[in-house]
Amino acid sequence: MRDGGPGAYVHVPFCAHRCTYCSFTALEGLNGEAAYFDAVVEEIRSRRSEIVTPLDTIYFGGGTPSYVEPGRLKAVRDVLEESFGLVADAEVTAEGNPDDLDDERLGALQALGVNRLSIGVQSLADAELTPLERRHDADAARRAVSRAVLRFGNVSADLMIGIPGQTRESLRSSVDGLLGSGIGHLSVYLLEIEKAPKLVALRREQPDLFADDDEMATRWEDVDALASASGLPRYEVSNWARPGFESRHNSKYWDGSPVLGFGVAAHSFDGRTRRANSGAMLEYARLVREKGSAFVSEAALPPGAAQRERVLLGLRLSAGVAEGAYEAARASLGRIDRERLDDREAAGLLMRSGGRVRLTREGTLLSNEVFSLLL
Repeated sequence: MRDGGPGAYVHVPFCAHRCTYCSFTALEGLNGEAAYFDAVVEEIRSRRSEIVTPLDTIYFGGGTPSYVEPGRLKAVRDVLEESFGLVADAEVTAEGNPDDLDDERLGALQALGVNRLSIGVQSLADAELTPLERRHDADAARRAVSRAVLRFGNVSADLMIGIPGQTRESLRSSVDGLLGSGIGHLSVYLLEIEKAPKLVALRREQPDLFADDDEMATRWEDVDALASASGLPRYEVSNWARPGFESRHNSKYWDGSPVLGFGVAAHSFDGRTRRANSGAMLEYARLVREKGSAFVSEAALPPGAAQRERVLLGLRLSAGVAEGAYEAARASLGRIDRERLDDREAAGLLMRSGGRVRLTREGTLLSNEVFSLLL
């Protein structure tokens, strides 16, 4: 992956329907859409002094950016370029749901400058989409991904491990289906049941529909093997990509590059300090009107904690971190935690080679055993 400049994240909180597992700031319907995007534009303009080098990534996340009028996204993209500048080969990503991505909407997204799509598929089995309350079915997802690959080339798709009723075989079938469509990037996440009351209730009633931790790990290993064999090696704990198709924007979160976050509940990081916008729509708009920004929290980590966080995030990457950076982070720990970290290395969760420290395959599956010591 190439080194880049700062990025911009824009939160688009509107959805046609809120899925059962969603824990993001999102609203059903388009009520308040115009006023919201006016506030985002105002926020961007008022914060134009925060960086001096041009953006090299823009990421429209949600919510469902593909659900809103594309002209709204174009207005935001234009003011970002006007306010901060945009490098010629900037990566501009929009998240989308399959049922929005007909040829007309794909063309409109391309016309406004989007050159990378991230499509929320989650599964290619209809029986697994039902408990998630996804709007699309498997056939619609296949068609949308195929259309997007033909038009954009640079397409990422999301899948989930641990969906109620999912089997090892059904997950492999979903992975095979997406890899066969020509996508360049695959993200696979564990379904977080605890954040979904309906799924918690379903697990209580039908526990046999849910995989245990060992089975979840086995499924992750299956994904890793299938993707790697298809020319998409893993470059981060949950992400696989053809060489050159790694997410430039998301990589900023793992290497500590500056990211400006705009919109409700968006987070910003300037390399030293993290700031969070209000997660309430009305308060967000009010704060932007009154102050030009909507920050409700700000935290600058002390040097030792910042050093450990950089190493923690870097260890998520398959490339790992420089051995010197790892040793400096280790030295900032107390004696007991240093010994525990050494125990993790002795147990084979970490390896050293070529002047770098990486998680082993087993360490990736048990990454929290390492990360919890670096927090």
